[in-house]
Amino acid sequence: MTQKNNIDGILLLDKPTMMSSNQAIQRIKKKFNINKLGHTGTLDPLATGLLPVCMGRATRVSQFLIDSDKTYQATIRLGIKTSTGDKEGEIIEKAPYDIPNAGSKIGEILESFIGKQNQIPPMFSALKHKGQRLYKLAAKGIDIQRKPRSIHIHSIHLISFESDCLELIIECSKGTYIRTLAEDIAAKLNTVGHIDQLRRSNIKCFNEQSMFTLEEIISSEIIEPFLLPMDTPLKHFIKTKVSESESSMFSNGLSISKNLNSIDGDHYIRVYDAKSIFLGLAQYSDGFLKPKMVFNNTN
Repeated sequence: MTQKNNIDGILLLDKPTMMSSNQAIQRIKKKFNINKLGHTGTLDPLATGLLPVCMGRATRVSQFLIDSDKTYQATIRLGIKTSTGDKEGEIIEKAPYDIPNAGSKIGEILESFIGKQNQIPPMFSALKHKGQRLYKLAAKGIDIQRKPRSIHIHSIHLISFESDCLELIIECSKGTYIRTLAEDIAAKLNTVGHIDQLRRSNIKCFNEQSMFTLEEIISSEIIEPFLLPMDTPLKHFIKTKVSESESSMFSNGLSISKNLNSIDGDHYIRVYDAKSIFLGLAQYSDGFLKPKMVFNNTN
């Protein structure tokens, strides 16, 4: 049996349309025989764009990717509601719409969605109910009452509107379902609607770094040129360096005495050795740098 590759790093995949997130990363896993990898922030099969793939020890930082704000380009088609909230679903309702007359109201309507709010997740989602994915229950015609979740819409910019379509750029918090937002926007326009096209263009913690298509990746003989270091999405955390002896202590889970009084103990700190090798994340309290997530050759 061929030995699997232990590769550490983060790949920014430009996921193609009509392929599930899992199908996309399984092709990468099979091609390069990677031991451990996973994606963060699932994209619907219809959607394209940024899908971070964490490999090896980088899987441990996936929580910070999930928590980061996202930016989407979305096209909403008005007049038709579907069972899934996007064009893959069955048509379940039709309603009249009048974009020309609604044009002057669109900016005001979009503005009303900006800020914190509660959103009820759609049935066609990867959330679980008693161990079962909601979309699997929905496919059987089962509807489960879902609890609203707190989200934050930071901005919505109207790119264009014509005929029966609105094209928007949306920046939002984790947990936001753009399909649900599209239906809510259509409702305020006194009609129904669904997502016709959706692309995730950015995740804030990556600062608009380049992504690669699946074909670019699969056609290569090696994956390393596509990988980012595992500390890339952590750059918003304060950085500190430690000595050789302190590096050994930190890597063994021991706290280090440090004078970092200006740092809030609730925040993570990136810790590096004297050679600028990333050791892990710590928190500071009571005069000590305390390891919270350690990366070393033995982990």
